[in-house]
Amino acid sequence: MGSSDKAWLDIQLLAHEMYLLNNLSHNNIIKIIGFVEDAKDGTAWIVLPWEENGNLREFVASADWDSLTAFKIYDVVSGIKYLHDREPPICHGDLKSLNVLINSKNEAIITDFGSARPVEVAASGATITLTSSKWTLRWAAPELLAGDLPDPASDIWAFGWICWEVMTSNFPFEGNSDVSTVLQIIHGKLPTVHGDGRVDHVIALANLMIDCWNLDPSKRPTAKSCERHIYWMVRHPNFLEFIPSSDPVT
Repeated sequence: MGSSDKAWLDIQLLAHEMYLLNNLSHNNIIKIIGFVEDAKDGTAWIVLPWEENGNLREFVASADWDSLTAFKIYDVVSGIKYLHDREPPICHGDLKSLNVLINSKNEAIITDFGSARPVEVAASGATITLTSSKWTLRWAAPELLAGDLPDPASDIWAFGWICWEVMTSNFPFEGNSDVSTVLQIIHGKLPTVHGDGRVDHVIALANLMIDCWNLDPSKRPTAKSCERHIYWMVRHPNFLEFIPSSDPVT
């Protein structure tokens, strides 16, 4: 691919992201401010709000467990549900703590829609893919490693890992090499949630994470189902009182 072709592709991807963001309106989805173009250099930028509290990963690492931390999970799944409820549904495609910002109201905001795409279903039942996509290995569902395109079910797999990050302050497969991570994902060798002192006290959340990590995409819960479960959890006294320990994964 020549430099001119790459520049054209970059412009197309930028226009695609702008189009998506301009048509989204939800408290937990980043809002577009504007667009800046340098015609001379052939470069362009999307202008997004500056969120001084950083991303979810940084927030979780710096904050003690409390109700605000718990509600970040609900914020994220609310944003995912909004995307998946669109017509056609929108798959984010690269969900992870690094792509979730914390605004001045301490709300979690999903950002980085460079991989997002509408998921249209033709009359034949076949899925029509509209764009190429990228994803991040440690949050990637096994079907993505097999060459499938991201879809709502792979977003749910990634959401399970965001829950894991919030509860443990660890990245998925932290400390593992990329090769080891790939092997663990494709063979379904995931963390033992039950028995992990950081998660096991919240049985309902542990069970939901396991459901999100089902190797069969068709058996994963929908965003609507996840949102309903998390809505109940964050309002349950035992959930908000839970303080993760530093116990290692067993």
